[in-house]
Amino acid sequence: MPVSASKVYLYAAVQGDYVKCFAAADAAGIPYSNVIGEFSKAWGLVQDGSNLVIAVGGAALYALYYNECGWSNPSGQAGGHTPFETFPSGRGVDTPKANYFVNAAGFTSLDSLKLAVMMAYYAVHGTFPAHWNNLPTQETPKKVCVSNSSPTLSGGFTGGGAASTTAPAPATKTGRPAPNTQASAGVGVYASFTSTTEVQKALQMGWKGIAATGALGTKSAPYTQELSSNMDKLISDVLSEGNYNVWWLSFWTVSWPAGGDSFYEGGYKAGQYAGKTILSYKGKVLPNAIVIDPEGYNTPATTSTEWSDWIRGWADGLAEVDANLRPGFYCNQYQYKTYNLASINLPAYIAVSPIEGNTPEVKGGNVEGYDAYYATCPATADVNRVQSWGGKYSTVQFRDSGVDCAP
Repeated sequence: MPVSASKVYLYAAVQGDYVKCFAAADAAGIPYSNVIGEFSKAWGLVQDGSNLVIAVGGAALYALYYNECGWSNPSGQAGGHTPFETFPSGRGVDTPKANYFVNAAGFTSLDSLKLAVMMAYYAVHGTFPAHWNNLPTQETPKKVCVSNSSPTLSGGFTGGGAASTTAPAPATKTGRPAPNTQASAGVGVYASFTSTTEVQKALQMGWKGIAATGALGTKSAPYTQELSSNMDKLISDVLSEGNYNVWWLSFWTVSWPAGGDSFYEGGYKAGQYAGKTILSYKGKVLPNAIVIDPEGYNTPATTSTEWSDWIRGWADGLAEVDANLRPGFYCNQYQYKTYNLASINLPAYIAVSPIEGNTPEVKGGNVEGYDAYYATCPATADVNRVQSWGGKYSTVQFRDSGVDCAP
């Protein structure tokens, strides 16, 4: 059964992994005081058996498994071995066991971050975060003393003392921006905006949600570029300042990779750029989904694997920036069926046209919304038709990309 958040600890032995611990604690609801950088304290907690210790990153894994650095410990054991084992790989752990710890060390920095978030969340909630179902491959412990590791980390810096309860930059903080998950499902409007007044007008009309294009594709990395009109920032400003209980979708047109980048790398670079851009707005609300749209430049994916790698890279790029940035993907019905996109464990947004007299052919379990065009005024019939398709966050678009009338 899930462990109390007060009994779950995240341990790191190098500065970069220490920051990851705070991000994972934030995502799982674990107190910052349970992020530790003291080897001797981690040793005692693992030995105790009533706490669940998650070793984040290779340095922490190697230290708790072998202690090749020869750091002092409560048992007084010499370096080169410890009495500890890792829990079996490839699954979540929610039950402490004496002399066992959780391995959250991946083969890349991104993998370690993802493992830390997923393992911490699973420990407290008994399930992985929504849409985070595939654990990255975990490292095997090595008899290595990592050169920049330390037996004590504090406040994000090497040195003595207990770990600070304040997250070091750039770790996220309690109360950081998050999507409005309390917003009602329904049909929103997909439009172009040139001012906060236009955004406010759309919301005052009674649309359940709002969607806009945040960027267009570029031929080279990061394969997407924020629009000069800053429509996402306009929406962010309005939702942060007003009392609007609506959802928000941010669509990012991203080009396919070029210049030797793999499909995963292309998606990852775009996700990193999008995530950092959205956080730079410093709004109180994040999009309910940041949706990658494959309508850019370069040679498109032609296999299911290429599509999956590209979308997975996008999701991982966003996650490395902030675990609260929720990814999604956009495609048409042909692409969804041809490339088996129903198998991707992320929200899908499906293009459908026309609206009148139409019903989507695809109804996959990951379909979170339909993006339908074009609506006409009065819009009630079109909105009701799209609503009947069953999407949680669906949109209609008017031919002039404006907000021509109320729903």
